[in-house]
Amino acid sequence: MSEAPNSKFTVQPGAAYVVATPIGNLEDITFRAVQVLKQVDVIYCENSSHSRRLLQTYDISTQARTLYKDQGAEPYKGIIEDLKSGKTLALVSDAGTPGVSDPGSQLVRILREENILIVPIPGASALTSMLSISGWQVQPSLFLGFLSEKKGKKRNQLKEWENFEGVLTIFESVHRIKDTLSAIREIFPNSPILMGRELTKIHEEILKIEPVQSLESLKFPEKGEFVVLIYTNPKKMLNGRVGDADTL
Repeated sequence: MSEAPNSKFTVQPGAAYVVATPIGNLEDITFRAVQVLKQVDVIYCENSSHSRRLLQTYDISTQARTLYKDQGAEPYKGIIEDLKSGKTLALVSDAGTPGVSDPGSQLVRILREENILIVPIPGASALTSMLSISGWQVQPSLFLGFLSEKKGKKRNQLKEWENFEGVLTIFESVHRIKDTLSAIREIFPNSPILMGRELTKIHEEILKIEPVQSLESLKFPEKGEFVVLIYTNPKKMLNGRVGDADTL
């Protein structure tokens, strides 16, 4: 049975909570996420300085520590000992869900090997947000995350899926988006593209690029991250437009 929003939520002793935080708009956080962050003994962050604004917004006074990547096994040993003694922790990234194109998977893997209780606290997602507004049949979908920074390797990564029939989703930075779009157009010349930039933020933009549209006409700002959808299945094109296989 699901709990009502006003029910008393209490973290479980010895548990590690993987908490999704807003991808932009600070109001995109769940009631349970705030309760978890207030109740755990410590919050491990991708960058505690970055997370401070979110914690201050919701009057969360829990100690926040930066959990650096590649810091060796010794710090994790202390975390495991604390959890086995009954203490609790939350793991957050700068935005979104830890371990999904963000740091966090190493700690989660180690905790799972130690049979620590790991509890997911879901929330805002750039991936599902873009899929939900595509209007495309998103079954099947394939999430590729961030592609290689090297042009040749990036092209090979896309080439691997040129026969996939569905929706491919990638993340990209503003510094590499032009090269990435060029590679996409080369390998998927008949595929429409839907891009979201700075999702949920003040300067949010959604842009549809048709196969016949020139990439040269596109202009991008100097900052921001993109979520790019590629509709690779021309068999579901109806009257020149992408058609849905499902209806509401």
